[in-house]
Amino acid sequence: MESFKEIYSAYKHRVYFFVAKYVAEEEDIEELVQDIFMHVWKYCSKTDSASQTEALVFKSAKQEIANFYRKRKMIFVSLENSPAEETDEHSDIEKKVKQEDQLQKIESLLEQVPERSRDFFIKNKIQNLSLFTIARENDISKTAVEKHVNKVLKFLRANLNLFL
Repeated sequence: MESFKEIYSAYKHRVYFFVAKYVAEEEDIEELVQDIFMHVWKYCSKTDSASQTEALVFKSAKQEIANFYRKRKMIFVSLENSPAEETDEHSDIEKKVKQEDQLQKIESLLEQVPERSRDFFIKNKIQNLSLFTIARENDISKTAVEKHVNKVLKFLRANLNLFL
């Protein structure tokens, strides 16, 4: 219990501002932060070092943000390389605008790919299901699923000019 209190005290502000970069509504931010620390609570006993704890906290944050967007039929694209990066307000606004533009482009591009390929791509890249799991669910080979996902990635890269 004491170690969780230490983790919460050490990361609560960083997690809040990290989530705030991707979510606009205050209520949503607070709910996500709560969900993140609920997840950390479950797994904090399995971490041995400060770097593992930080990795757990921010991996949980990314997963919860992705779940938030998935629930709202949106796609989460992380533009950040590191949760510890600090930028000024102007840069944050530019990043948010750029992120929203990319999300809209990705959504419209995904509507242009075949439905089956799009479904496999979303399950693999957004819902983090393995290629094997998707293949088993659809009674096809793992290689076939991989080809569908790669086809969508190639299409997105060609049309977005960014590396996913």
